Amino acid sequence: MKQYFPYFYKIGFLAAGFSLLTFYLSTFFTPDPTLISKVFSFAVTPVFVGAGIYFYRFKLNQNLLSFAEGMTVGFLIYIINALISFLGIFIGLTLSKGLFENIRGNMMQILFDKKEEIISNLGEASYNNTYEEMLKLSVFDIAITDFIFKIAFGLFFTIIISIILRKTN
Repeated sequence: MKQYFPYFYKIGFLAAGFSLLTFYLSTFFTPDPTLISKVFSFAVTPVFVGAGIYFYRFKLNQNLLSFAEGMTVGFLIYIINALISFLGIFIGLTLSKGLFENIRGNMMQILFDKKEEIISNLGEASYNNTYEEMLKLSVFDIAITDFIFKIAFGLFFTIIISIILRKTN
């Protein structure tokens, strides 16, 4: 299986390229591209993971796939996607302080708009704590959140797709 890893790296890089392209293109349409990035990740992750597992089973492994093989292929794809996207978002937001400030400002506005609801459900102390934490928001926080979402989506879809496409002798 190791000899096929370069195929899966390429698929992971392609997924990361689409993820970063979506993140940065969405900045032209919305001040906060993080939501669009998460939705895009949820929609695209199963496509790339599924394509990689499908390719391995039907093109490289004589129509056979164990659960472990499917998990390995999926892991390689979504971890490459998550790492490259993390680096791209981190570097991009570090270089573009204006974009980072737009994202943080949008998050602060959402927090302000939901103030009464948060206070009524969770209490004023919770709102104040969230407000204080939001003031400390950093570029790393935004990039690591994207990373974690990609890992979670990737693991979820890899398990499902590996089970569906599993076929052994």
